Amino acid sequence: MPEMQLSWQPGFSLLRKPAKKPAPRRNRQQRFEFVVEHPQRAYRARRSPSVATFTHSGSLSNSLREHSIIVDTHRPYFQGEAVEENEAPIDPPLGTLNVKPPIRSEGSPDLGTIDVTSDPRLNSCNSEDQSPSSHPPKLTIGERNVTGPGPNAAAVSALTNIPSSLFTSVPPAIEYSSLTQRFKPILDRYNREFCMIPLTFQLRINPFRYRTDLDPEPTFLVHAVMALAGHHVSSTSSLSHRHAALQLLRQSLNAFSDPETMYSVLDTIVILFSLDETQSILGNWSTHLMGAYNLLEACGGIKTLAMSSRVEAQIGILTWWDAITSLLSREDCVFPYAYFDAILSNQYRREWDFFGLCGCPTSLVKIVMQVARLSAERQKSSLTPDFIFDNTAVSEIEQSLERWHHIPAMTAFRDEGCMHQDQDVMHCSEAWRNGLLLYIFRIFQWEPGSSIPTRILYRARTIVDHVVSCRDVNIMSRQALLPLFFAGCELRDRSTKTEIVKLCSIRDERTRYHMFRSAIPLLEEVWTEQETKGFENVWWGQVVDKQHTSKAHPLKMRLCFG
Repeated sequence: MPEMQLSWQPGFSLLRKPAKKPAPRRNRQQRFEFVVEHPQRAYRARRSPSVATFTHSGSLSNSLREHSIIVDTHRPYFQGEAVEENEAPIDPPLGTLNVKPPIRSEGSPDLGTIDVTSDPRLNSCNSEDQSPSSHPPKLTIGERNVTGPGPNAAAVSALTNIPSSLFTSVPPAIEYSSLTQRFKPILDRYNREFCMIPLTFQLRINPFRYRTDLDPEPTFLVHAVMALAGHHVSSTSSLSHRHAALQLLRQSLNAFSDPETMYSVLDTIVILFSLDETQSILGNWSTHLMGAYNLLEACGGIKTLAMSSRVEAQIGILTWWDAITSLLSREDCVFPYAYFDAILSNQYRREWDFFGLCGCPTSLVKIVMQVARLSAERQKSSLTPDFIFDNTAVSEIEQSLERWHHIPAMTAFRDEGCMHQDQDVMHCSEAWRNGLLLYIFRIFQWEPGSSIPTRILYRARTIVDHVVSCRDVNIMSRQALLPLFFAGCELRDRSTKTEIVKLCSIRDERTRYHMFRSAIPLLEEVWTEQETKGFENVWWGQVVDKQHTSKAHPLKMRLCFG
């Protein structure tokens, strides 16, 4: 059906030609009628936003003569949010990406209720201008329905009473050829700043960085990045972008057909995992891990997969998150050890290392992977009376941890800056070493009701000292959150507890990763139960298990300190 538009023109007819009377021009009002016009019916591939076009011609005032003013009533709407100066705000949900709702400045009149007869500019017309040869003023109102009591000026509701400032203050709508172009300022800032936060220090191969060389652009990845960036600038659209990323990701997996899609999906899973860490320490982490593992297996698995440096870094961080989650839950890891072993075999040729990725040296990361799997076996043995767990492997790991020490880098004494950085690396590494020894004691050696040896309390205090000793300039110690949690659960000194809570609060404020904030109530619950039931009768595993079995979450929720 052809589009219909409404226009107006002077009510002139030879049969109703008015007699000329010597009346003052300035008080004469112009009369208009509605007529139906059929605009051009040619098909347009992309429709432009609906606009109210107000064309002035004929014998109007000199200032308005032969000018066409367009009021765009569908300018993109951005929700108010905290963004930096000269930075494009983050957009609303996916449902509004292609919709540009009308905006109107506060106090401005509605376009349908403006009285044309009250505009002094139109009162400058005289009766002599009403002739068939003159070009009458013409108004076209896109697809809006204009109604009125009849063909007179009052029914038209005079559109020309709009203040001139309104026409100049509303810029035209901006058209974008892609989501990447639309969100470019935010994506650029994400790559400059936000993608660096999870790392210990800058790496050339960053698994969190958004790749700008993708063609066509994966829409689900763009929304995932926008969701994470939106969190860092406190945007109300962050959750909407996350929802859009998940929905589009499911659709993409159903239509999975090429390896390039696999790499983009892997990018998205890593970013969504990091996004969930910004919300809480408790999350449905196994969903992300299982999705990534099944995706890699569908592409041939670790033995046949083409391994670039970026894919290696992504598998490295995924296997690290997997092991950290398994340590607390004492459950089997999602990724087989072969995935980590494949990454480990190429460690001397790659452009990143595990310490830069997660703040733990590669030699200790290997122990984390082994201990996570041994603790799952020990948990199964405790549920199966006939199964006897062999502590031989655990004893060997404990001895290797006792012998382990930090080896300074070759550049450690080049200058003062290098010396300070190497000392920070040492303190963070020592926190992990002692944290693993605390974990081994609680999981493989401690019996409920027995007292805690002083050497264990000493290791807990040592962890806190190492974390505090790291310089605040790069807050490297934020990577040692799990050892700090283990230490906090072993100590009764109130001043030390206060220091741990303070450290978690500072890390939360500085990084905007709320897993630090949500670790505080977990520690406080352990401390409260220890005071109530006795220090020898309560350990962190009991509190963690209650979080895992909470009926408030229908999905399999786990704790992750990664």
